[in-house]
Amino acid sequence: MRVRLEAPEWAEKLVSDLTDMDRAPRVVEPGEVIEHDLPDDVYFEYGFMGADDKVKPDPENENRAKSVWYGEVSSLTGPEYRSDPLADPPADLARGVTDRLRLESEQLGGQARRVTVYTPAAVERDQATPLAVVQDGVAMMRIGSLHLLLESLLERGEVQPLRLAFLEPVDRMAEYAFKEPYLRFVEEELEAELAERYPLTERRLWIGASLGALASADLGMRRAKRMPDMAKDDAVLALSGAFLGTPEEFHAYRSSESWLVERLQDPETALPGRWHLHVGTLEWLHEVNREAFAALQDRQDVMATYSEASAGHNWPNWKNALPDALRSVI
Repeated sequence: MRVRLEAPEWAEKLVSDLTDMDRAPRVVEPGEVIEHDLPDDVYFEYGFMGADDKVKPDPENENRAKSVWYGEVSSLTGPEYRSDPLADPPADLARGVTDRLRLESEQLGGQARRVTVYTPAAVERDQATPLAVVQDGVAMMRIGSLHLLLESLLERGEVQPLRLAFLEPVDRMAEYAFKEPYLRFVEEELEAELAERYPLTERRLWIGASLGALASADLGMRRAKRMPDMAKDDAVLALSGAFLGTPEEFHAYRSSESWLVERLQDPETALPGRWHLHVGTLEWLHEVNREAFAALQDRQDVMATYSEASAGHNWPNWKNALPDALRSVI
């Protein structure tokens, strides 16, 4: 599909999924025509920036999307694009129990952390379930509708019951990047608190998007190192994993190294037994996610699945991917 974009008179830069939005914008002249060849099944977000450096939608395109990071942007879809039927489950599926907890963390210097625990309607009060720890909890609940999707899949008999712990960071750019105090908070304080409050099985699922996916993979691997036998049943669900960078030199956007891929390629690294990776083909993270999946495929002790979509680093991409991703790991 050939896309023809014309820069408005006020525009100085074009941002899109192909430029990682405002991180590598393309300088344009007013009235300049920019053409892209995109896949026929693409979902594509873009916008223009003027002198104020704020991303604004294309005035010539009435199709708009609400971006978490940039406000209103323009969107395009190819003739073969189809959204997943379960990408936007209805709100009335929220029939389970929602508990909002507040934990004070010694590992984080006395900070209070908020955790929302969702127990599906089909789970009996004393029924033991696996626990899924979900990073970027507010976004995963409010935008990703992960709890509603779980209810929908349970109704269909396509997954097993589990409890979802939606965990919100304070500074995700720091905490999700190999930060020991945050990781220890999850391992030592959060898990102990939830195990005391709820009947849980030994199985853990680690779910996240972007930097949250990196934290999820890291937490899953740390548990596998501590409890190799127990973690054989654990799972990691990573959406557009920000797998670039190392603990010593972390840069999720420009690094040429990947601590995670190196660990996955090392046969001595203990791993959770099940993984699902998803990434958009228009993302700067596409190649490193492919490398991570290739490393997982080489492991005889791991069951790994992979999906990709003609899309960028955004929530519509992840919402479309979540139904199959959950089916793969639960």
